[in-house]
This record gives sequence, C-alpha cells and structure tokens, in this order.
Amino acid sequence: MKLIIHLSLAIFLFTFTLGYSQSEMARTLTIEPGIGIHTNFGTDLLISNLLQWNPNKRLAIASHSSFNINNITQRDFNNVKTDYNYSLNQKFGAGTTLYSKNSSHTFLFMAGMKYTAYQETLDNPNFNKVSISITASSPDYGMMYSLKRGWKKYFFTCRFYLPLSPWLTYGATIENVQGTLRDTALECGVGIKIK
Repeated sequence: MKLIIHLSLAIFLFTFTLGYSQSEMARTLTIEPGIGIHTNFGTDLLISNLLQWNPNKRLAIASHSSFNINNITQRDFNNVKTDYNYSLNQKFGAGTTLYSKNSSHTFLFMAGMKYTAYQETLDNPNFNKVSISITASSPDYGMMYSLKRGWKKYFFTCRFYLPLSPWLTYGATIENVQGTLRDTALECGVGIKIK
C-alpha cells in the first residue's frame, strides 16, 4: 500500500511541477505500444497498446489492450506444473489531457473486461496424470495516468493504471485491496502520432 501511495504522490508532484501552457495541438491520434509489470514485481509481464484520440485540446478518448503473462516463471513444484497462466484485457475510457512544452499528461477513467485462463497438471509417477484448467471473465475498471514526453511525431510514454475492481464492488471487504494492488500496472513504451 505504501508503494502505491508513494507512486501516486510522485506522479502528482511531477505533474504539477511542470508549467502547463495552452498547446496549439490539432486533433491527434496516437498509437503507444509498451511493456510493463504489475506491482507484485517480478512475476508478471504485460504487453500492451494504448490507442488515444484527442478530438479537442482537453478531451481524450482511449482504448487500452493488454496481454498479461501471469507468473512468467512457470511453476514446477511437487510434481505440479503450470501449463499456462495468462490474461487478456480490453478497456475503453475517456478523460482529459493537460499539455506542457514537450509533454502531455492524460487522466482517464477506463472500463472493460478481463479474460483469464489458467491450467496446471499433476504428473506424479504414483498417480494418473491429471490436469485442471480454469477460465473466467470479469469486469475491469479503474483510473489511468499517461505521460507522453517527446517532440513532433515520436515520443516516449509511461502509464500507471490503478484498478478500482474488485475493491469497489458490492460486498467487497478490505481484503480486496490486495487484489487491487496485485493488478496495479506500470508500463513504458514509445508512441507515434498518426494524425
């Protein structure tokens, strides 16, 4: 929890220490591929893409897609082997963009779905080989901050996603905060202005 508070505070301070100016940017469409991790550091790998359209200076509309390899060091312990463990996420969102001289800061509310698939196999010489697989779909909604830093057509981008599910669902308890922290994502990548 302290990590999330410190990251949020750092992003907030960084955002407001830059002077904002009225950019004369025209309508822009950007594609921003990236890679990232969840805040359970070292066990997940995210391959993502943010497609963002700014129909005017302040309004931002976005689509975020990601393929998550959950537990990149596939488990093989006590004759139990993880065959696969991945998630597919698709979110859409809207928010606002603030501009400074060579960067922009976008704040988005995102909502969508997450599909997770998981399979493990028990391969013990004393027993028959048995596999179990689970698939599930769940809502995924939260807040995303996107920093773009660059000039003209190409730029670097960093994203921070704080999920609000399962934390803010009906019947949720304080234990759900652990799931929220596990799904908090940090991503970095490059982007290109298409239009």
